[in-house]
Amino acid sequence: MDSSFKRLTFAFLKGCASQLRPSMLALLIWPFAISLVLWGLSAWWFWDPLVAWLKDSWVLNTRFVAFMTSWVAMIGWSDFGASLAKVVALFLTLPVIIATGVIAVALFAMPVVNRYLSSKHYPHVMRHGSFSLWANLSNAIISLIVFLFGYLLSMPLWLVPPLALVVPWLWWSWLTSRMMRFDSLVEHASPKEREILISRYRREYFILGAMVSALNYIPPLFLITPVLSALVFGHYSLARLAQHRAQTGDSAKLDLLRS
Repeated sequence: MDSSFKRLTFAFLKGCASQLRPSMLALLIWPFAISLVLWGLSAWWFWDPLVAWLKDSWVLNTRFVAFMTSWVAMIGWSDFGASLAKVVALFLTLPVIIATGVIAVALFAMPVVNRYLSSKHYPHVMRHGSFSLWANLSNAIISLIVFLFGYLLSMPLWLVPPLALVVPWLWWSWLTSRMMRFDSLVEHASPKEREILISRYRREYFILGAMVSALNYIPPLFLITPVLSALVFGHYSLARLAQHRAQTGDSAKLDLLRS
């Protein structure tokens, strides 16, 4: 079995197991509450104006959409245009809600996750870093700006049916990877170690982000993906850090097999 596959599978399964712990289940309140508030605000202030704007926008008035609307109307679906506008509006608001949940976990829940993993699973991985709210916040802001820009820029690709599912998933994967790889290492790895591990395992971090982000398409699992992402990335990063130190002799007492 490929070592990369084993590493990713190990981290994902360990993260799922850790998610079932009472203390980790309690952390789900944060992203759920924030998502609920944002859903309510979106529905109250922005939903109807956004749907109305989309119905008249060029995005839903292309020749392809007009053809689809006329074809669907022939089989009795006369309000297809309005339904399509609501679907697009959902795809616009959903990433903001999910991204905010991920950021809330990264800033407020990740320290709790790190303490839990450090005490229960990786007690021999010494802390050579420290939690920095400013560093975490800076990483979150930069990640969110790039994510929103790229997400909106790629919206025309949604007109191709398969890409309407694939493109958002890839952007969610990128955001999760960029956010969680930094936050899962910042307390235990030194800046140099963090740089080495992110560079060495960049592709695997992205795949790990894709694995957890795929759950966003399965209601109601999207409610647990922010905290689950923190746990999965935490297991992966601390295991890789332990391996790196064992290989370089930085911490000879670390026992990778125990992690």
